[in-house]
Amino acid sequence: MIRDISYAQPYDWQSMLAFFRAHHLPHLESVDSSGYERIAHTRAGLGWFRVEHHDSLHAIRLSVWNATEEDVVEISATVEDMFDLRAQPDILDKAMSSDSSLFQLWTQSPGLRVGRAWNGVESMFTTVLGQLVSVSFGRTLINELMRTAESKARHPKTSDGIYLFPTAEQIIDADLSSVRTSEDRRSTIRTLATLLRNGSIDWSKTGSTSEQKRTLLAIPGVGSWTAEYIAMRAFHDNDAFPATDYGLKKVLKQHPEIEVKRVRPWRAYAASALWRSFAEGKAISNLHTLPRV
Repeated sequence: MIRDISYAQPYDWQSMLAFFRAHHLPHLESVDSSGYERIAHTRAGLGWFRVEHHDSLHAIRLSVWNATEEDVVEISATVEDMFDLRAQPDILDKAMSSDSSLFQLWTQSPGLRVGRAWNGVESMFTTVLGQLVSVSFGRTLINELMRTAESKARHPKTSDGIYLFPTAEQIIDADLSSVRTSEDRRSTIRTLATLLRNGSIDWSKTGSTSEQKRTLLAIPGVGSWTAEYIAMRAFHDNDAFPATDYGLKKVLKQHPEIEVKRVRPWRAYAASALWRSFAEGKAISNLHTLPRV
């Protein structure tokens, strides 16, 4: 089944695809030069979907396999959130113009959006495992967590053996010793799983995230960066801002005149612009340090 989901122009598809390429889950997600694919639970068992950009239609094309019409409706709604298709660029432009220096960075990437997680539970655990490690090693730790829980399945498209992301119950019951992280972080993961199981954290809530962030910050091993990042990616908080993030601090140090609070309640989009500037700065730096031949 195929469905086109429109968006308000402009839309920075390449930045969004780059986000999912950098953060895709092993076994479940893949990103190539033209699109994103994901395995999903459906009423028929395991299905999968693909997202591609159709610039001429000003739309995202969603193709879904092994799913019912009800599944497609639900997957479509989640994809709209993941790819931030409901954002209104005119409103965001007006907000970013409240700080002239930030607005200059913002306008360098027309149509910038905030990428969200397919599943809030996944996002919480992957964020905790990604603390203070590289993106690539963070993905290694996620793979180890998935294997530890032993939630095996067959890929619905290729029939290859894969691992599904574990439930909170599976994580509580699993032996996490093979996950190459600290014992303190394993304890944080177990505590998070327990809170999810008993309903103390409801990742499906959107809007104000003050209560969820307070609950997260009460967990040993969860600091402000983790709570704000989870709020942004899992709870869809448009004003979340992980101020202690290395990349954000680096760019703000280069632009001390920027006052991010001026753009509230849209600081998550300010973070996207600052991260984009940081990534471009790293790319330029790498070019300058290439050996001459």
